[in-house]
Amino acid sequence: MALVVVDASESAPDTAPTVVFDALMAAVERREVFAAVVRMPEVPPRGRRIAGAVERVRMLKRVRPGLVEHCRGLAFVMSEEAQQNNAKTLRSGAKMWGCPTFATDDPEHARSWALARLGSE
Repeated sequence: MALVVVDASESAPDTAPTVVFDALMAAVERREVFAAVVRMPEVPPRGRRIAGAVERVRMLKRVRPGLVEHCRGLAFVMSEEAQQNNAKTLRSGAKMWGCPTFATDDPEHARSWALARLGSE
């Protein structure tokens, strides 16, 4: 079992999904149980769309089966504003990602949650 930390916080909002996807695919390919803490970048101003939605959906479809099998939880670290702007997506997190999800603006809280998910094995 492993704790995977993905820091996409310094990535541009349109490249962050690829950073997250690459890290999660690498974790899945190790074929070990894991939980992940994913630090996300600041969100663009409300109403501005990030390009590449179709590609993000493709990436999610590719990684999801591995997450279902190996991931015990994804803790997303994002600002309160980002959580509000993505509330609908966050509520459907487990269904969308295939494993339990959690969002907070506190990196330590995210880490504690992810470690607890690993401990529930």
